[in-house]
Amino acid sequence: MPPPSALRPPPSPLAIVGASTRSAAASAARAGFQPLAADLFADADLRRIATATRISPYPEGFIDWLRAVEPTAWMYTGALENHPELVDQMGWIAPLWGNSGDVLARVRSPWELGEALRGADLLFPEIRSAPAGLPQDGTWLAKTYRGASGSGVRSLEIPLPFREGLGEDSSIVYQKLIRGTPCAAVFVAADGAAALLGVTRQLVGEDWLGAHGFQYAGSIGPWPVSEETLATIERIGGVLVEQFELVGLFGVDFIHDGEDVWTLEVNPRYTASVEIVERFRDVSAIELHAQACRDFAIRNPKSEIRNSGLAHGKAILFAQRNIVISEQFAELSLSEATSKRWPTLADVSPAGTPIEFGRPVLTLFAEGATVEEVERRLRNRAVELERNLYRLEV
Repeated sequence: MPPPSALRPPPSPLAIVGASTRSAAASAARAGFQPLAADLFADADLRRIATATRISPYPEGFIDWLRAVEPTAWMYTGALENHPELVDQMGWIAPLWGNSGDVLARVRSPWELGEALRGADLLFPEIRSAPAGLPQDGTWLAKTYRGASGSGVRSLEIPLPFREGLGEDSSIVYQKLIRGTPCAAVFVAADGAAALLGVTRQLVGEDWLGAHGFQYAGSIGPWPVSEETLATIERIGGVLVEQFELVGLFGVDFIHDGEDVWTLEVNPRYTASVEIVERFRDVSAIELHAQACRDFAIRNPKSEIRNSGLAHGKAILFAQRNIVISEQFAELSLSEATSKRWPTLADVSPAGTPIEFGRPVLTLFAEGATVEEVERRLRNRAVELERNLYRLEV
């Protein structure tokens, strides 16, 4: 009689594409899939858990790559939502687990999103199509909706340089700044219903990480919110699924001003905060995503946010100057990134990788009894890692 392992079917291959695929690939591996990953980095720890390819040109190179790997299904992470035509082209090659191009174009339009939310008596910031007459005192933002992780957002506080990095893109939208705590909600949707998986606080432009402006730099959760706020967040998810026919995992970036919830934008795919929700909820996000997209059902529809016992957080460390990753730093980081189910480091670059000032170096994780303790541990670990990084640099 063959051993039990011989009776198990081989893992089903799942292709994952995006600017960075490591966290989704790790989630897929934990869910029993064989991840085939293509992104801009092909980091060392990604190569340990997936067949990884560094894609070029980005994002057009995904088309030939997908044809070559012939997966049974594929999904995308950020920032493929900004390329709806490409998503539809790839959808002809292999079955897509996620939202099609027409859904992306609609939900990523601030005009359509604002109309849908306001029509349901939900809050969305005031937007304009041109900067004429707007105050340049930091109370308005310019957004391209073509970047990810805050890369396409600038303040109008500075009269001329605010367009630096935005170009002359006609898609620029001007949005009124809402002050408060930046947060994100993670949902899974199927068959017209949405289940809220968790809420996190977003780390944005944190100088202790070398981030700046509106740059996304991490997540901490579960973020405590009132029952009333929780009900509003759940209603936002329901309205979005009803109005835009979303399916699978999606995220909502919002500002909580102490009383009200202001939706900023929707990320209709696996988001950066999903892996923190996975940790404090102890759920398999990719398994839920597969059920939603493949089986058109949410088999675990519980929407309550329940802390599994600990708070969790992640932070992205950005380079304070141009560096080259040393062999010793890479080896130490990789051993920590691959030693357990929930690693304490991730997105580890191979030795010899040059990293320019302001670019991400790696991701660090921490857990604790409270979200405050998690942030303290992240701060302390960031100091320790920077000390080793610059001491051991090539």
